[in-house]
Amino acid sequence: MTINYHASIRTSHPLRFYRLLFFSWKASLWKAVFAQLLVWLLVYHIISFIYRFALDDGQKRDFERVVFFLKDRMSYLPLEFLMGFFVTIIFNRWNTLYLNIGFIDNIGLMTAEYVRGHNELGRRFRRNILRYSEVGQIMLFRDISMRVRRRFPTLDSVVAAGFLLPDEKKQLEEYSDKGENAMQWVPFRWALELCHEARKLGLIESDYYQTVVLNEIRTFRTNMEWLRNYDWTPFPLIYPTVVFFMVHMHFTVALISRQLTFQDADGKELLDVYFPYMETLEFIFYMGWLKVAETIINPFGEDDDDFEGNALIDRNITMGLMIVDRAFDNPPELRKDQFWNDQEPRLLYTEESARLPQTRFEGSVSHINLVNFGHKVHMMPRAFSVDQLNEWTETTMNGLENKIRRNTADILNEESRKESSKSIDNHPTGWQRVLSWRKSFRPIFRLGTNAVADQNDSKRNNQGEVFVVDIHENGKIRPMKPL
Repeated sequence: MTINYHASIRTSHPLRFYRLLFFSWKASLWKAVFAQLLVWLLVYHIISFIYRFALDDGQKRDFERVVFFLKDRMSYLPLEFLMGFFVTIIFNRWNTLYLNIGFIDNIGLMTAEYVRGHNELGRRFRRNILRYSEVGQIMLFRDISMRVRRRFPTLDSVVAAGFLLPDEKKQLEEYSDKGENAMQWVPFRWALELCHEARKLGLIESDYYQTVVLNEIRTFRTNMEWLRNYDWTPFPLIYPTVVFFMVHMHFTVALISRQLTFQDADGKELLDVYFPYMETLEFIFYMGWLKVAETIINPFGEDDDDFEGNALIDRNITMGLMIVDRAFDNPPELRKDQFWNDQEPRLLYTEESARLPQTRFEGSVSHINLVNFGHKVHMMPRAFSVDQLNEWTETTMNGLENKIRRNTADILNEESRKESSKSIDNHPTGWQRVLSWRKSFRPIFRLGTNAVADQNDSKRNNQGEVFVVDIHENGKIRPMKPL
């Protein structure tokens, strides 16, 4: 069965994860690697006992040379690369199978909406369309899931469970040479035929409504076909074989190469540790990593974390029949809601949850104001070069240029420039632009830190200097220090 642990980790508090890690057994890492780890440690300590107590000094030196030889070559196996790639592929396959596992809600909702009729005939159409769709899922799950196969070993068991009628079972057997393995497409064909009959009888009011129901049945059947195809064509056996063989051979060699010896390859004495702590952690990590792939390579198996096929069948038939029957054409009375007269509803919380902070639903920079008070925003096309900017702004800047001429004639005076440069600290705000003073008195702009003018312009002293001016909304222009 699938182990749901979300309630145990509703917060990221480390104690919750530690409790989940160390105090749960089903579907846990410890259950997956416990038996193999126990056997590996037993063999490891047997070899260690022989090395320590059964060999003479010469044999110990020979054994140590073998240990050092194997240890130096353990890195030849690309364990991390192969396992990472393998587990990623297996997980993507598992995810695709889950996305196609088949939930019947849409068939039920569209059938209840578009197959009308309050009489017994309309009710029969709705219930049988949904039941046939679910029978198609059962037929498929019986072929790919051992859990479902144990529940429905024969078609007679499907009849006994109420999903099929006896005459429907006989008709199913006519489509297959083996009566026990009726084709799963047949119930879907029945469901589609019922939609056609309902349209002819007027229970479905338009061809479009019929198409909507047909598309939902077709999508559900396509999902079932994907499951069958993935089961029919499993992951190529050679790749899992290579990975499983490599991991097990790695730790088989590690029984020798990871032995704790009295001295290293240079003859220096080492700390005598009887238990292989780091080697045990390595075994748990890599073998647990391998168990992840072993668990999800066939999600329709019988492991703790495999898909619950029987629970899904029960859920689909129960909810589906409720949608098309009990909940059919039974909405609540149309009334005014509680916020009818409120322009902005006052939403309530429990006393406990009202005290909890929450982030408003808004953009991360929506509260930032980039326009200072009293300043205008001037829009212009994006300039790709200085000449293009000058061409685009020539017309719009003539008025501003003339205003600068009238109000800042004394800027060209060297003494005025020195006096005006002292006022820069007194005007930290305002819309600042860079003006290049030339014979034609033509402004070239730099907006913020994005220089659209040629940087060499400021160095051409023979044609004029570059000044920063503060242009206020009232039209007054205050010269500031030259660049």
